[in-house]
This record gives sequence, structure tokens and C-alpha cells, in this order.
Amino acid sequence: MKYSNYILMITLSAIWGGSFIFMRILAPVFGAVGTAALRLLIAGVFLMLVFKMSNYKILWKRDWKILCIIGVINSAIPFSSFAFAALYIPASISVVINSMTPMFGSLFAALILGEKLTIQKGMGLILGTTGVIIISGSKALPVTTEAYLAIAACVLATVCYGLAGALIKKYASRIDTKALAGGSQLFAGLSLLPILMLTGISQPVTVNISMLMIVFAILCSAIAYLIYFHLIKEMGPTSALSVTFLMPVFGIFWGKLILGEVIYNQMLFGAMVILMGTYLVVRKPKPIVEI
Repeated sequence: MKYSNYILMITLSAIWGGSFIFMRILAPVFGAVGTAALRLLIAGVFLMLVFKMSNYKILWKRDWKILCIIGVINSAIPFSSFAFAALYIPASISVVINSMTPMFGSLFAALILGEKLTIQKGMGLILGTTGVIIISGSKALPVTTEAYLAIAACVLATVCYGLAGALIKKYASRIDTKALAGGSQLFAGLSLLPILMLTGISQPVTVNISMLMIVFAILCSAIAYLIYFHLIKEMGPTSALSVTFLMPVFGIFWGKLILGEVIYNQMLFGAMVILMGTYLVVRKPKPIVEI
């Protein structure tokens, strides 16, 4: 893999690890759907303006359907799910569960792209599920129905990410990275707009919160997805999704540093089990050398 791609993966991990901190602050104000919708709409409009100034054109007539599908699966549903989780559970737990994404990426790569699903990968999926169960019993997790629904929402988000990675590889390989990032997020934001209009915003919005939302949208969506879709094109969906290996490190660090979240041993153990499972899923077996 190119050295530049390693740098991009670390950068993306730090950005997306921090996105869970943003959501913990913004979701109580805007609500789950509001946080996701505004994040996507601001990011989409920002990229459209950048494209306009650089005379870059998206082939809307040719690509609008797949951009819409990718936007809903890869952004609208998972962003809303994680924003919902941010209302009830620590950011550090959400970001750890997010590390299951490569498992589902590998699963859908087998189902959609015809990649082989081996016993090793099956064991990895079992380990990943076990890790989530361990985390669900952590002292960091409130014993409430909402907290367990939040865990389920996080898992749903990782399923969506895994599915979207395979769909992008199969159906969107001809679409330019910038078009994928801008078009999919704009459509995703528009898909959530009717729900936002019905639910409204939970609390009064201050200038500081507004600025935080703008930074969140541009950094964690607009810029981050330009990097992410570039990595998918360069490395393939399974390898690109392995960016989630580093996200728990950054997510737990940001959660501790900024929000003062308490880190429990059981949560760390669950994270280790999930990462072990993910490693088994994405690790490529060494070729057999004939003598």
C-alpha cells in the first residue's frame, strides 16, 4: 500500500474518531435526525460550492440513482443511528462498536462481490458479536432500554457501512471520488429533510453550537468522505474500511480528553475482542509455497 494512503487512513481515523464527540454535544440540541440531516446538508452544499468554483461537474443525469442509494445507506441511516446513540451512551462505546464495520464489509463483499467467506472470517464475525455483548455489560453503559437500543443502532450503522462499501465497489466504480462524496451526501441530507421538518430541533441553537455544527459537517463529512471514497478506489472496500481499526483509539482518547468519559476494563476488553475478530475477517491468508 502507498505510504500516502497510510497517512490518509490515520488522518481519517482521527477525524472520524472525533465525530462521535461532536455528536455527543450536538445531538441533544438538534436531535438524532436533525444532527444527521444538518451535517449532511451543510457538507453537501459546501462541496457543491467548492465544485462550482473549481468548474467540476457531477454527471447527475447518469449517476443520480446510485448517488441517492449510496447516500441513504452510507450516510443518512448510519449518521442518524450514531446520533441517536449519542443521546444515551458514551462516545467511546459507539466508536468501539463502529470498529465492526470491516466485518460486515467482508460479509457483503462475499455476498455481492463474490469474495470467499472462509472459516477464519466466520470466526471473526463470531468474535465481533461476542465483543459487542461484552461491551453491553460494561459499567459505562446505563442499564436502560434506550441504551440497549443505542447499541443496536450502532450495529445497524456498521451493517450499512459494510453494505455501502460493497455497493460502491460494484456499482459506482465509474463515478469520480468527488462526485461520490458530494452527490451522495447531498441526497442523504435531502432524504432526511422531511423528517427534520416534522420533528424539529430539540433546544434553542446558540452561535457557538451553530459554528460547531458547521465545523462538524465540513470536517467529519465533506473532507472525510473525500478521503474515504479515495481510499475505496485505491484499496478496495474491505481494506478501506479497516480505517476503523484506529478509530477506537482516537475515539476513546477524545472522549476522555474532551468529555471526561470514564474508561472501564470491561469496555477495553470488549474492544480488544472486536478488533481481534475484525483482524481475522480482513487478514489475508499467506499463500502456500510449493516445494
